Amino acid sequence: MVLESLLGGGSAETAEVTVEKIRDQVVKIEQEGGSSYFKHDSILATRGDFDLSATKPVKHSGGIFGFIEKLIKSKILGFETYFVEATGSGTILAGDGGHLTVIEVPEGEVVTVDQSHILFCNTPVEVTANLDGAILSTGLIDAEVEGPAVLVVTSECDPVPITVTPGETVHVDPQCVVAWKGDLTFIPTWKGHALDLLLGRTHGEEFMLEVEGEGQVLVSPYDERLRNLERAVRRLQNEQGGGGPVVFDDEGDAADDFDEGGGGFLDGLFDDFIDDADDFFDL
Repeated sequence: MVLESLLGGGSAETAEVTVEKIRDQVVKIEQEGGSSYFKHDSILATRGDFDLSATKPVKHSGGIFGFIEKLIKSKILGFETYFVEATGSGTILAGDGGHLTVIEVPEGEVVTVDQSHILFCNTPVEVTANLDGAILSTGLIDAEVEGPAVLVVTSECDPVPITVTPGETVHVDPQCVVAWKGDLTFIPTWKGHALDLLLGRTHGEEFMLEVEGEGQVLVSPYDERLRNLERAVRRLQNEQGGGGPVVFDDEGDAADDFDEGGGGFLDGLFDDFIDDADDFFDL
């Protein structure tokens, strides 16, 4: 259908995939048929037979009513960015310069993600209105991925999971939220002081999200605009021949050794409050 193709594809079959992180910033996807979805401009290389097209990976019921449904979800509810739909079989390397976290979503479980943090998903996503995000104008959390599914999220650095238990309240910076799961409620909260506001003094944490319920929130320092600017500068340097030589060796091992080195005196201070990032969503 022409109208369907204008918005980007139909209800393609979910791809059977195996996802392996081969570097901190690169994942390898082995795909056998069906369609999977990649963040725009994130595919590094492909091997095999793939058809690549622009789409918005939004669930819909199909047909003309499905087209209207998808249009409403993608436009009115804020799924703004086109993804690359990869249909076929083979191997794809992908990355966007950020730290990548692979999340296995079991059947019957739902993970909610800020659309700007989705690098890869092997199934369409359910787009829902999010009043909290609208109030704060952050684009916060607008895509639900229902299992069974494989999801790769991208963030500025290694994200940290915060566990929320019933009866307690946790506050998080809305700009740092990557994803969450469980039965959680987010309430925009003003944490600043009136005197600071009157004097024009700001500290960047005036608005926080109050989180209650039971589940986990994945947070990471993140600034999409800054990272895009850095990527543009690196591309310009490469085009002008200032990017330096490319060496194909196992530098990732050295990076891993560096990450495992000794930390500061605050190491372990919050161990009872947060779990290790590798435990998030049973990674």
